[in-house]
Amino acid sequence: MIGRAAGATVGIGLLIVLVRTAQRSDPRQRARGLRPAGRVLPPWCRDRIATRLARADLDVTPEAALRRWGLAVVAGGWCAVLLAPPLVVPGVLGAIVAGPVVLATRAGHADRSARAALPDLLDHLVAQVRAGGAVAESMHALADRPGPLASDFRRISARLHLGAPLVDALGAWADERPVDGVRSAAGAIAMATTIGGSAAGPLEGLAASLRVDESVAGEARALSAQARLSAVVVGLAPLAYLAFSAMAGPASARVLVTTNAGRICLGVGLLLEGLAAVWMRALVRTP
Repeated sequence: MIGRAAGATVGIGLLIVLVRTAQRSDPRQRARGLRPAGRVLPPWCRDRIATRLARADLDVTPEAALRRWGLAVVAGGWCAVLLAPPLVVPGVLGAIVAGPVVLATRAGHADRSARAALPDLLDHLVAQVRAGGAVAESMHALADRPGPLASDFRRISARLHLGAPLVDALGAWADERPVDGVRSAAGAIAMATTIGGSAAGPLEGLAASLRVDESVAGEARALSAQARLSAVVVGLAPLAYLAFSAMAGPASARVLVTTNAGRICLGVGLLLEGLAAVWMRALVRTP
């Protein structure tokens, strides 16, 4: 009896000590201890990078993407050292700029593919609804359907499995894929789910409207293909000539990076090249 009482007293004392220690500890330190392994970026930075990667349909973590970008920068600098040492600084800067440019280009292609695949996907959703399926259940079925929007609906399905409402999951989809057709589809599906009634008719009409818009946009892209190709050639020609002249005659490239006048000319030239690229993109961009 005395042993049991002593054991109970010791247990209660240890419990009190542990509770007080937990109360005195910083909640932020406990949260850091619960952070998954490998997440070294701040949450605000990681969320922004993850959103851009999701829009570009890249199934990599933000940390892995930054590591690959860093390796590309190192590889660009090393190649510049081997080919033309005076071009190390421009090569590194070009590799640094190439990361966001490639990500934005891939996101643009993914947006166009998603917009083109959206009418067929809505037709598939209409067929499932008319067959008696619920809209929320159809989201899970669309996640298993291959296509440009498969990764988007896998994220929607994952959010629904975690308990998020369908309206919130569709709103997150519209934020991750800021395309006019996607926003219209997300709004129509959310409204049909919230208000109730038959969702097949409105979704079928939206699919037909998006199909007409996509055909008009495709015709506009076809008409502007020559202008876009000319813009790419004109934009890359000065950079190609700079690389060729540096390999053929390193002395001329050395002047650009070792003298003040050369650095000024190189900086102004690269700045004008960037401004020209932005301006030509605005001119040939399909509305």
